[in-house]
Amino acid sequence: MGASPSAGKHRSAATSIAGPLRYALAMAAVGLAAGAFGVAFRAGLSFSFAHLFGQRDLLAAFQHLPPLARLLTPAIGGAAAATLGLVAARSGGHGVAEILEAVTLGRGRISLRTALWKALASFLAIVSGGSIGREGPLLQVGAAAGGTIAERFGLTPRRVRTLVAAGTAAGFAAAYNTPIAAVIFVVEIVTGVLTLEVVVPVVVATTIATWLTRLVLGAGPLYGLRAFELRSGSELVAYGVLGLVTGVVGVAFMSALDLGSRFVGRLAAPAPVRGALGGLVVGALALRLPQVTGNGYEAIQQMLDAQYGVALVAILLLTKALATTASVSSGSPGGVFTPSLFLGAATGGLAGALAHAALPTHGFLGGYVLVGMAGVIAATTHAPLMATVLAFELSGDYGIVLPLFIATALATLVARILRPTSIYTEELQRRGVPWERSLEERIATTVRARDIMELDPPTLDRAAPARSALDLLAHTRARVVFVTGGETVTAIDLHAAASLWTAPHDETTADTCERCARAVISGFPDDSLPTLSEKLFAVDWGELPIVDPTQPGRLLGVVSRRTLLAAFDREILQRDLLYTRVVWTNGQVEAADYLELPRGQRVEVIPAPRASVGRPVDVDALRAASHVVVIGVRSPSIGDAWVEPDTIAATTGADRWMVIGMPAAIDGLRHQP
Repeated sequence: MGASPSAGKHRSAATSIAGPLRYALAMAAVGLAAGAFGVAFRAGLSFSFAHLFGQRDLLAAFQHLPPLARLLTPAIGGAAAATLGLVAARSGGHGVAEILEAVTLGRGRISLRTALWKALASFLAIVSGGSIGREGPLLQVGAAAGGTIAERFGLTPRRVRTLVAAGTAAGFAAAYNTPIAAVIFVVEIVTGVLTLEVVVPVVVATTIATWLTRLVLGAGPLYGLRAFELRSGSELVAYGVLGLVTGVVGVAFMSALDLGSRFVGRLAAPAPVRGALGGLVVGALALRLPQVTGNGYEAIQQMLDAQYGVALVAILLLTKALATTASVSSGSPGGVFTPSLFLGAATGGLAGALAHAALPTHGFLGGYVLVGMAGVIAATTHAPLMATVLAFELSGDYGIVLPLFIATALATLVARILRPTSIYTEELQRRGVPWERSLEERIATTVRARDIMELDPPTLDRAAPARSALDLLAHTRARVVFVTGGETVTAIDLHAAASLWTAPHDETTADTCERCARAVISGFPDDSLPTLSEKLFAVDWGELPIVDPTQPGRLLGVVSRRTLLAAFDREILQRDLLYTRVVWTNGQVEAADYLELPRGQRVEVIPAPRASVGRPVDVDALRAASHVVVIGVRSPSIGDAWVEPDTIAATTGADRWMVIGMPAAIDGLRHQP
């Protein structure tokens, strides 16, 4: 007996309720996971300082270490961090570029296992005095947790990316106890768009992560409650000049990081040796200036309280930049956000001292320190609004908002003029991923002709009889035949063939394709979607030959207007209607392909149904029962890779299935009891 219509309606209603509820639970789980990791990471650092060095923080620990220990401790930690970094797919760096790829460009998930390995490497580097920030591992683990939890809850790829962004914000909030700045960080830097689809999950996860962090570690601002005062309008001029200066300082810091990376890249030494050398530089500086170790939190506190002289602040500005460059470039994974705050604090301290020397009526020196921190952050991230809100939340004082606004705006302006890329997008550009465009252009330019070209188009050798082209056009659906064998690829389309059809048979037989063909516009494998679109606009028959750039006469495939539109649909609208994007990893190299889907069908990733747990994946039986085909399985028991279904001896509740079928059929299998 079939199911009654009312039963079907009840199931449909239950499914419609279960979907949003599952999404809401996933948001909360992401916030809890990111917050819990942030609490554990920060508590672990405090525990390590207390039990390894007998001090409450890293600065106090290094101040009490004997000279030889100051020199060697960062070197040992740097070697250990670089060694652990080898376990991760990409060692070194701050990891935000990977988050940008995963969220905005849809490059896929961030491996939680890799993120945890990098977090452990960062932990060792920070505990041993490496000049890096703790926000790097907190952001990356938060992002990875977001993707992993979203997949465990069986969410769509679009929502997976959204929860990666939510996890990033939650990790940021856990690092700095600044929930509003965390949300703006994601909107201004990571996603680039402000929509409810993004904001709601980000706010939920950030709220929960912040609540948990404050519950365990305290609710006050990171640098304590402070009261600043803008005494006169003339001070805004001084703060404006500070904004211009911090813009230059931020650019100089990014240039130093780039120079350091290129220098270390030329060293013919294994990763542990490079890590040790970077740590040795930090240790040598710490012999006289222990303030350069770690992320600089304690030294920033003291600069806010005006406890350092002008000469010391100037020296710290230079040596901290050198120490951070040495740590990051040598392979210690970690953040550069808090070290950037340090450089801004030092710049603001110097500017404040000059301002007070010129006009003693100006406000408290700590105000310049705080504005300088925001200025350098704005310059390096190109995110003035986030930098302004961050500084406000770090101090808890509204009186500094106007100086923050003018300084961060000018710092960003100067930085964009001197160096168009931010500290995060530079890493993407080094990988060949364009960023400084609109969101749609960023997405479209990541797809290349090689990803979507069709192989084996109709071709003829230039010496073949012209009648062969006529036969090929007459007996296939092709509208053009490409002629190869010459210096360039040419074409015979239906219009050109019209004259051949009216010519005598013996004449077309004696003639050759070379004489009948005409020159055509060609594309190259690295051409992006916008470039292909421009070239296809000038092609009447709607097919663009893709040739080898070193051998223009060698045809590799064609890109048709049809496939181009399907790729735009998939990437810009994020719909798996016409094409689906399949990504796989071959060793350390990521590859992708675009596959045309049968009309109306989808490719989705779903949790393994409960009824299948404990059994092998019976593809044929599932297809017969649910009209869904399982094409891949990802199981935590065997790692992150997708494997063929018949290799799984027993399904577990944590397995993920990649399936293809009609949406209703996939949804039925997803919610199968």
